[in-house]
Amino acid sequence: AVTGRRPNRCHHHFETLRPECSFCYLRCRRNPSASRPLAWHSDDTGTPTMSAEDDADAVTQELSDARARIRELEAVVEAREQKLATLEKKLGDVSAQSAWHRADVYGALHHIQDYYRDSELFSRGLLERVIGTDSLPKKRQLTVTAIMFFLLPICMFLTVALTYLAAFGAPYIGSTASRTLGAVLAVYYAYIYQDNSAARGSLPSARFKSSWFWRQLREYFPVVLRKANESTKFPADKKYMFGYHPHGIISVGCFVNFVADATETQRLFPGISFFGATLAANFKVPFFREVLLRLGCISVSASSIRYVLGMGPGNAVVIVPGGAAEALDARPGSNDLTLQRRSGFFRIALQQGVHLVPIYSFGENDLYPQAFRNESGTFVRRVQEFWLKRIGYATPYFCGSGAFCMPAIPGNPIPRRHPIITVIGDPIECPKIEHPTEADIEKLKVQVCITMRCM
Repeated sequence: AVTGRRPNRCHHHFETLRPECSFCYLRCRRNPSASRPLAWHSDDTGTPTMSAEDDADAVTQELSDARARIRELEAVVEAREQKLATLEKKLGDVSAQSAWHRADVYGALHHIQDYYRDSELFSRGLLERVIGTDSLPKKRQLTVTAIMFFLLPICMFLTVALTYLAAFGAPYIGSTASRTLGAVLAVYYAYIYQDNSAARGSLPSARFKSSWFWRQLREYFPVVLRKANESTKFPADKKYMFGYHPHGIISVGCFVNFVADATETQRLFPGISFFGATLAANFKVPFFREVLLRLGCISVSASSIRYVLGMGPGNAVVIVPGGAAEALDARPGSNDLTLQRRSGFFRIALQQGVHLVPIYSFGENDLYPQAFRNESGTFVRRVQEFWLKRIGYATPYFCGSGAFCMPAIPGNPIPRRHPIITVIGDPIECPKIEHPTEADIEKLKVQVCITMRCM
């Protein structure tokens, strides 16, 4: 069964090829001419064997062939690794170039921030001033925040654009489409004019309030909700009025915590429905009002608040008593509150006999720095107070989020990233007084102030 040529060496029998071994036989059959001719000898049992000299030459030849094969494989592996490294470098260059070509500023910020942090060319203090100490938010969080804080101007622009197309858009969209759009807008505007949902408990949608959209907004800052006393219970068979402080520029913490169910509101207050109170003028803006109504927002008027509290136990109205006047004092590092002239808030609490809950958000005033110094008595403050008395709106000249050497951009509605920690105080049970006196109101104010100091 063994031919006269040297087959591949058997792994089972290193020195002796045995014809009776099936492995030797198969290897011989597969490659009978793999090696040089070999002289065979027979031992006492008649089994053919190789001489020691031929065996040494065969081993040397096989080792040489194996080394050559290993060098060939190493060369192939090295060539493939170089090719892979080249492809990865080209892919990285293409990705970076495409990011810049797409005006992907967000990706460019991440790239530059990581590069300079890893380099040793600049001092740590300079890097903190240029690129900041906090990490950049995720793209989804930044997108959601931009949409939310540009939502009001977007809705106003959309209203003006659609109205223009309905009135003068025949050359652009056709006369039929223009008349149809005009009829739809006329019906919608008439509905807005006669609709009183904002004064009658709104149109809240639990699914919309708990959307992932608001959770992304929460993580941008982030916003955290805590009780001052974890053991305090808020039974669902009571009526509540929550007083949120401070107002800040836009009351971001109030919106994220209580208007949009983005934090642990349902866990801390099971069975309680929250209604955020805002200016009635916001419900006159088309499209924007629909978002507010689905979030459960109501008008801040006294009749609207009384209506919600009259719906029965388990309802809570969230109000920012400081209002527009308190917004003018919102600046980083300040904690100025406006309570002395806010008697209406406390009067309704006494008339309804509710549980009054004070709230304070640490970090609310740090979101927007003022663009100009507007302390009491300055020219800027006098102009702001003039317009506040005229139109009822505060006109703070604020700065929003900035980038690189600009720590803040004037007029940018997107706030700076700063943690907001909202602390909820213990509820104050208000006696039900149909006609509270000034002494009753002042006594309740003192109780609220004491509770807030304990927070």
